[in-house]
Amino acid sequence: MASTSQIVGALLARLRGAAPQLTVEYYAGAEDDYPLAHPRGAALLCLRGSQFGPLRDGYGQVRTLQLAITVLLNQRDAGLGDCDALDAIRRACLGFALPDCQPAWLLSETFLGYRDGVARYAIALATDTLQVTEADLEPVIMLNAVSYEEQP
Repeated sequence: MASTSQIVGALLARLRGAAPQLTVEYYAGAEDDYPLAHPRGAALLCLRGSQFGPLRDGYGQVRTLQLAITVLLNQRDAGLGDCDALDAIRRACLGFALPDCQPAWLLSETFLGYRDGVARYAIALATDTLQVTEADLEPVIMLNAVSYEEQP
């Protein structure tokens, strides 16, 4: 099973390919605290949490990962480029199968406001994976030698 960091890393790589005009990174802080240095803007990925289904046969649960992408767009050269950046991010996420996950789906998109020359949007998405229990393995008897003679 893929770890949470592998899943997040795969989505970061996908977003970087889809929106090369923006800085793309993992950022769990408040978007107002992000030091926006890129002239066009940034896409900030954050793990919002998980929900779990019932335990199945004592071995695992369905885990629904919820992720958020906060998009910060400098308005110095605002226009339809904002829509293009948001479209590219949505297209990159919708249906993308992260490692050991079902294809992702979009939950919402919200305009967070405009402050200090920056338009802020939040795109929420989710994907399902399995959370599997750690197995305590019984000691296995190893085969050390093979002979073609029957032993009584």
